[in-house]
Amino acid sequence: MYRPARVCSRCKKAVPSGVRCDCTPEPRAADPRNVERAKPYSSPEWKALRAAHLKHNRTCTACCAPASVVDHVRAWKGNQALFLDPSNLQSLCRSCHSKKTASQDGGFGNPTEKKCGCDTSGNPLDPSHPWFVSQ
Repeated sequence: MYRPARVCSRCKKAVPSGVRCDCTPEPRAADPRNVERAKPYSSPEWKALRAAHLKHNRTCTACCAPASVVDHVRAWKGNQALFLDPSNLQSLCRSCHSKKTASQDGGFGNPTEKKCGCDTSGNPLDPSHPWFVSQ
């Protein structure tokens, strides 16, 4: 069956149906690091554990909204036992999970751990800091 040409949304030229317009960039290839990282999440064990967790913990632990994500409280970093440990899981909504990922887990290019340079009273922790050097 013949399909009529379509109009490109970028350059407004007519393009044959099913053909990429010259002005449209090629789609990005999948990042191999993400492919490897995602493998455990497609295992039958994880899928069953996730479903059971969401069945019993339906609300976000941070904001009490309906939960849609099962999050690891402590990063599992390749430790399969920690990955499948039910006591290491929490239910989060997508928004709270994104905030946690950005602030604690090094997501979105952020540092993985926040290093505080001061104690609770505001004094530097580093003994070689100029604050401690006597003049």
